[in-house]
Amino acid sequence: MKSNQRKPQYSNWVSKWILRSGCIVTVLLTAGGVVAFEFAGHTNWLCLALIGMAVLFCVFTIYMLAARGALSYEGEGIQSKVLDGVLSYLDVLHWNGEGKLLDIGCGSGAMSIKAAKKFPKAEITGVDYWGTGWDYSKKLCEDNAKAEGVTRIEFQQGDAAKLDFANDTFDVAVSNFVFHEVRSQPDKLALVREALRVVRPGGYFVFEDVFYARSHYGDIQVFVKALEPYVSEIHFVDMRHPDYTPAFLNTPLILGQMGLIYGRK
Repeated sequence: MKSNQRKPQYSNWVSKWILRSGCIVTVLLTAGGVVAFEFAGHTNWLCLALIGMAVLFCVFTIYMLAARGALSYEGEGIQSKVLDGVLSYLDVLHWNGEGKLLDIGCGSGAMSIKAAKKFPKAEITGVDYWGTGWDYSKKLCEDNAKAEGVTRIEFQQGDAAKLDFANDTFDVAVSNFVFHEVRSQPDKLALVREALRVVRPGGYFVFEDVFYARSHYGDIQVFVKALEPYVSEIHFVDMRHPDYTPAFLNTPLILGQMGLIYGRK
């Protein structure tokens, strides 16, 4: 007899939109190359250029498809392991698991729900913009929490650049692969400071992102140094080659620029 209980549906960091776009562009470029060949009656530079780009997009799409499978909860479960790694730094900080925890950019609710299970005495809040281009929504988060049997959790829509919470509201703030996606605040130092604003003095924070991406963060050591006046303790960890990820994911396209900032306000 089959169970009617719904399974949680955690979205993948490699969205279906990326795969669909890669396939469509590959087909269009290939078609363009064929047309260029037919029109000229022989191989020409335009035909070769279009076919060459089609091959590149095809390789890109295949790579992203393989990455999606490795990241998936149904595949190798790398996403789950990354989130476990983020929350493990709260153990390093010796948080007692009591109080209020904010998950900034909660997506499909995976880390918020993990936090609720790991810290059963904590009150968990997940906030996300849930913009277009991602397979995320507030309803999906709530459905996933219900499927996991988690009740001490609240999800709400919001902008990480301007969190709708008073100063010092939370005992802990966590975030994973979010800050670089926030279009409403290009100044990433200001964005991290906004996340710290809602953490109480003496509270804890763990933020993981593509901190080695200079286009977003510049020199990461300089970036971390600039945060020191706003916290009592801060550390940076290079997460580009964790033991739990296959080597092919350690590229700038997926996990190859990972870093983690943690500490105490």
